[in-house]
Amino acid sequence: MSQLDLNAAVMPPPPGETQNLDNPPNGNGIMIGVYTTCIVIATTSVVLRTYSKFFLLKLGRIEDYLLVPTWGIFIAHCVFWLKMNGTTGNLVHIWDFRIGGLAPFYRNGFYGSLLYETVMMVLKPMILFEWMHIFASAGPRNYFNWACYILSTINVLTYFISIMIDATSCTPREYWWDQTIEGHCVDTKSLPIATAIINVILDVFILLLPQGIIWRLNMSRAKRASVSCVFFIGLISVTAATSRLALSVAYSTSVDVTYQFSQAGILIVLEMTFAILVFTSPHMPKPVSLLAQATSASLTRLIRTNSGSGSGHHSTSSRSRHYQDVDENGDSLPLPVLRSSKSSRSLPRRGGKNSVESEVQFAKPEMPGLP
Repeated sequence: MSQLDLNAAVMPPPPGETQNLDNPPNGNGIMIGVYTTCIVIATTSVVLRTYSKFFLLKLGRIEDYLLVPTWGIFIAHCVFWLKMNGTTGNLVHIWDFRIGGLAPFYRNGFYGSLLYETVMMVLKPMILFEWMHIFASAGPRNYFNWACYILSTINVLTYFISIMIDATSCTPREYWWDQTIEGHCVDTKSLPIATAIINVILDVFILLLPQGIIWRLNMSRAKRASVSCVFFIGLISVTAATSRLALSVAYSTSVDVTYQFSQAGILIVLEMTFAILVFTSPHMPKPVSLLAQATSASLTRLIRTNSGSGSGHHSTSSRSRHYQDVDENGDSLPLPVLRSSKSSRSLPRRGGKNSVESEVQFAKPEMPGLP
């Protein structure tokens, strides 16, 4: 092992491909774009739900207290996967890798994979517990609750076993990502496929489980369709999980494993992001509505303030022209007494004809809009 040339290529390129070890083409930009978008979406939804549950409803449950730590693990996964950009790169074909470049690439992928499994182990039971609370008002749902408990247990056991096997399959652990050192690993090629199959089945059951209750609720068809659409956000998560299953099958027999390993990163971050959205979306409309109202109120105050400034200048000019007309008519008039809110004074005209009302108004201060 120690005699290996770490600067040598991992393998020769297949027919029709050109090898580039010094500056291999990569998909680092794609990875940054996908991960940044997912981080923004997930973070925004977590902030909105946390604000809604703890500051508006003041009703935090166990799943709400788990949300922020779960989001933190999600961010840690994103950090490790993006750090792969600093190695040979993401979405790089294996024949463009040097032997010494595999270890830093797979080291970040190892920890990123464990963090992904941890997020999914915790997040899916959180979704199921949330749905039990949501549909509790519709009456006793013993079969629904038991189904949620069973699915949660299967999910936790599946991911816990997978994490334990991944974390202990190689001795020493570093041999998982650096096979230039002495060590050995247990054959775990079938583990990702088995985990992916269970994952897809669980996602489908979790997605379909509440639909029967939703469509039996006493509400209009349009309202039921609207509520149901919130839960079908999970379709994207299911699609990503199904695609990852197909990729796991291809990965087990593929030669270009580094490229497909990066592809798996795109699928798992999409799966996590939309699973977070499934959990947070039922409580997002209220804070979004309040934010829209506050923005609208601020814009209205700004417009009124600008309009008031223009009107005040116009009124002053009008009063100045009125006093000048009186002077030209030869009448000596005292200035009207200004009162705190509103005053009016009749100004006589020549010949004792009808009087003209001169009214001076003070603008009342604007009250801040309700939050």
